[in-house]
Amino acid sequence: MKMNTDLIDIALGKKPADLIIRHGLLVNVHTREIYQADVAIGGAKIAAVGNVEHCQGSGTQVIDATGHYLVPGFIDAHIHFESSMLSFPEFAKMALRHGTTVVASDLMEITIVSGVEGAIEILGQAQKTPLTLLYPVPSFMEDSDLQTIGSDYLGPNLVEQLITLDQAVGLAEVLAPPILAKSPLSATMLKLAEQEKKTAEGHAPALTGKELNAYCSAGIRSDHESTNPEEALAKLRCGLRVLMREGSASTDLLACLKIITENGVDSRHCAMISDDIDALHMATLGHMDHKIKLAIAAGVDPVVAIQMSTLNPAESLKVDNLYGSITPGKFADIVITKALEHMDIQQVIAKGEIVFDGKKVALNSSAVACSGKLLNTVKLHSKIAPGDLMITVKDQPKKARVRVIGASKTSLLTEAQEAELDVVDSVVIADTQRDILPIAVVERYGKSGHIGKAFISGFGLKKGAMATSVGHDHHNITVLGTNSADMAMAVNRIAELNGGVVVVADGQIKGEIPLPICGLLSDEPGEIVASKIDQLQKELRQLGCPMASPFMTLSFITLIFIPAYGISDQGLVDVYKMELVDPVLG
Repeated sequence: MKMNTDLIDIALGKKPADLIIRHGLLVNVHTREIYQADVAIGGAKIAAVGNVEHCQGSGTQVIDATGHYLVPGFIDAHIHFESSMLSFPEFAKMALRHGTTVVASDLMEITIVSGVEGAIEILGQAQKTPLTLLYPVPSFMEDSDLQTIGSDYLGPNLVEQLITLDQAVGLAEVLAPPILAKSPLSATMLKLAEQEKKTAEGHAPALTGKELNAYCSAGIRSDHESTNPEEALAKLRCGLRVLMREGSASTDLLACLKIITENGVDSRHCAMISDDIDALHMATLGHMDHKIKLAIAAGVDPVVAIQMSTLNPAESLKVDNLYGSITPGKFADIVITKALEHMDIQQVIAKGEIVFDGKKVALNSSAVACSGKLLNTVKLHSKIAPGDLMITVKDQPKKARVRVIGASKTSLLTEAQEAELDVVDSVVIADTQRDILPIAVVERYGKSGHIGKAFISGFGLKKGAMATSVGHDHHNITVLGTNSADMAMAVNRIAELNGGVVVVADGQIKGEIPLPICGLLSDEPGEIVASKIDQLQKELRQLGCPMASPFMTLSFITLIFIPAYGISDQGLVDVYKMELVDPVLG
């Protein structure tokens, strides 16, 4: 570590500070105290806290924070920024407006579509914004015959290169099944993280008992998949940092907070994270500030809630020497707010610069320059016909018993359901009365043209179709609907847009959002994207869909690592067995 002699001189009064915040009520997340203190800043970092009169010079900028609280900039320790559907500069604008100054994102979605080169390009874009992007390196891109992706799979050689990057903080999403199977590839990646003294962040949904113990023994540091207090407590007792998720589709925070509000456990190894939130969520609810307000309303002490969004995540990522508190030597990431309970944010400072003045964010993101690597990524093998999306059976029976993916309104977990459906001319027919619809995943990288098919419940459509090119963790085109004609139209429209989300009904496009960057991100301003998401969701509600965030939920139905069922271009996946299963039982 290089000594910052300028900070030393400012703290000793031998050199004037660039910026001083006076008369604020400092929230000290190390001691859980609130007291009046001034803050002296030199360049991007904090030089002194307390009485800093000796740090002021004739050219020092002074902010009078009388009657306001000084809170550390918020940290989201686990977020896939791509789920916002925004370019990184636009995502940064929305995050900074809500007091978030640091995010940790593995850029997995970009990497899946455009490879390591795409991720490196986004890291470069991030460096041009005031929002700090920490980079947990993707860890589970192993070759798989269960799904098709756009890029080459990551191997140990690439991970070894990436984990030495300045922004790299460790490994992301270390899956439980390969660890329990003692995968040599997983062992190699964990060794690389250990050698670099960096973290191994977990991904262990519903893991309990001896399997949880075995998983933790591999050296995993954190997990963000708890959906109930029992699971969160079990993981905390095993020494994991529990990252409590509050996303657009998966809202687990209030349930997990019960281990603090009801069980009374120590909160210091707990943090709040987003995992996945869209632009509409950020525009209407906020980001980390929203989670803090939810926690306080649930009975968590305001300073503890702030601690869970600042120091705790910084410690989880092993970056608390740089971020997470308003103390000397840390980056000057500071939120000035009128109230803690309501997070009425007046100003945001990131790396010593005022980036939000209460009205607008000081970031010009009007022109997002992307290379060809991030563009023109949707290449259908051939135009989709309605018949391509039908599920058929032999021998023309009148009925067919089928497997059904049971989707949830509030959780990423799905249920393994069964149903009996009518068969007409060998085609298994959807049943909108029982909310059982066909779903398909169309390979979109121009490789195989595979189409995986199944049935799904929970989306409630009475007519029409919805489709998206955002689908974890392969990002092929996913479509569901009441009829194959509207479904095919939606898929083909996404191909024409070079990525997007589309709603179709009665053979007409009811709404769409183009996502030209990797088929994942818009190139439009955040407010416009948020408005378009809102309009699409209203269209879907008119078609019968009850879900609060239907496109976000649909994007996780395709995740083949979260139980019970997932779906890819290869077909329906039984997550517990990690194998393809026929959607028709008989």
